[in-house]
Order: sequence, then structure tokens, then C-alpha cells
Amino acid sequence: MKPTSILVLLVATLPVVSVPVLAHHSFQAEYDHNKPLTLVGKLTKVQFENPHGWLYLDAANDAGKTVNWALEIPNPGKLAANGFDRSIYQTLMTNAEVVTVTAYAARDGSKHAWAGGLTRADGTTVITLSGIPEQGRGGRGRRDGPQ
Repeated sequence: MKPTSILVLLVATLPVVSVPVLAHHSFQAEYDHNKPLTLVGKLTKVQFENPHGWLYLDAANDAGKTVNWALEIPNPGKLAANGFDRSIYQTLMTNAEVVTVTAYAARDGSKHAWAGGLTRADGTTVITLSGIPEQGRGGRGRRDGPQ
């Protein structure tokens, strides 16, 4: 293969290779484990995606105004392993059930956070994800919570 062809191939594949690297981020860079939140409200949407999904929750702020929170969650496989799948989500959405979400606030003060757990109105814990993603381990999370 000619050097020019190799250079063109490398330049063409660079965007494809760099996208996954940009998608993953450090928990500590984005969220503050010293700012835990407890949000009570109704789910408006759930996105099951890789490498992280999202819960969207309408919860009242201190002034009583409804605020839509974007809560980052692990990938679908990790969610299923922790007891949260599409059938539970559908039940929560169909019944417009009030849930409690524990989370860690974003450092920038925006209305997004890392979801630590989700409990149904009857007290049943649906998601137990108290661990903060550990750094340097390929994105796998700890189960023992923040250190």
C-alpha cells in the first residue's frame, strides 16, 4: 500500500474511532458526590442507550415549580442486571406513578444528575445503582457507593 493511501485511510477512520472516546466521561468531572439529591416526581421518558441511558423526571423544586430533570443511568445491560427493564418502565409510565430518585448533582448546577436509585411509590426499590462509575476500569461501576 502506498504511503498516501495509508494516510487517507487513517484520516478517514479517525472520526469513527474518536467518537466512542468522546462519549465517555469522568463521573468526578461532571457530577459531585458531595451533592446528593432526592427527587420525587413522575417519569416523562426513559432512553435505554449505550454507553449511558437517561431518565427524565418531572419533580417540584423548593418553590413548587415543576422542573424536568435529566438523570444519567447505566447501559441497558447494567439496568437489567439491577432489576430495571422496559416492562417496569412501561408500567411506571402507564400508571403515571410517582417515584423517588436518589442522584448526584451536576457540578455546573444544571438540572441533570447521575441517578443512584429509583424507588416506586409503594416503597419497592426498582433500581439500586448507588455506585459511582469507577475511573480507569473500562467504565464499570462500583457497587459500594462514593468514596
